[in-house]
Amino acid sequence: MTVRERADAAHNRRKILVTAQRLFQDSGVDHVSMDDIAQAAGVGKGTLFRRFGNREGLIGALFQQLTEDWQQEALDQLADPGEDPRERVLGFVASLFDDIVVPGRPLLRALERDSGGSHANLERYLLWQSLLARAIAEARPDTDADFLAHTVLGVLRADFVDLLVGTGMSIDAVRTGVLTLTASVLTAAPEPG
Repeated sequence: MTVRERADAAHNRRKILVTAQRLFQDSGVDHVSMDDIAQAAGVGKGTLFRRFGNREGLIGALFQQLTEDWQQEALDQLADPGEDPRERVLGFVASLFDDIVVPGRPLLRALERDSGGSHANLERYLLWQSLLARAIAEARPDTDADFLAHTVLGVLRADFVDLLVGTGMSIDAVRTGVLTLTASVLTAAPEPG
């Protein structure tokens, strides 16, 4: 039996997440404290800690909300057998970049840093990777689709995107590069024997 969240608790949770997201966007994740979030959301600091455990828990909840709002439709489109697998892969990668990587970059950086480099979202990553690998295998049955799916997802890491932006690339240039790489993965010549 699952316990349903009280309406006021659900309202407070959503209010905290919306407030935290706004503050993080306005000031940067590193410049917003739990006190700042509690004050702006109109809740006690204790409520934040009871609800999310710590700062990393709050950041994780924000990223989870971001991905949950996007994931089901994106994965359904990636697995749609009625569409060309190349188009499905490119659409998935473009959507992942636009809807998760760009708005979620500050959250991902904080999660990667605060969790000591461990992949806090390993289950989600493995789901995305396995479905992406299946679609790549449909497009290129002659290749190691698992490796190529890991490779494509690897260039979408927040720290790598930050590195590219830090060297002077615009976010649009990074997006173009990611999609060009993905397209080349899907159309390259067969691997040498």
